[in-house]
Amino acid sequence: MSAEPERAMRYADDITHDDVLALEAFIYAQLRPVQDAAGETGDTFCALRSLEILVCGSAGILLALLRQDERSQEQRLTILREWNRLRSTASWWDYRDGYDTNRWNRVNHVDECDWTEGDL
Repeated sequence: MSAEPERAMRYADDITHDDVLALEAFIYAQLRPVQDAAGETGDTFCALRSLEILVCGSAGILLALLRQDERSQEQRLTILREWNRLRSTASWWDYRDGYDTNRWNRVNHVDECDWTEGDL
């Protein structure tokens, strides 16, 4: 019996702690071989280090907000923005093994009410 594929994300409320950790780990796995080849000096090193800092920042914000039981609309919009930033970064490697095309998609709505209001 095969496992059911996870449902694609539609709303910011669908994003989980595990999604963030998996996406962050995937990005780092793509960067690691380039970092190893680049060494610890030069422009490539600086560019990779800067990208790593941005990924860590977005993931950190997401994880902190996802730990909260109650979130304001502003916090939920921040989750939406940071998820899409992280997902866009990873999408350059969407052809690689480990990229979850079923789950890691762009999220355009905070929740079902936001989606419904946008279609009126």
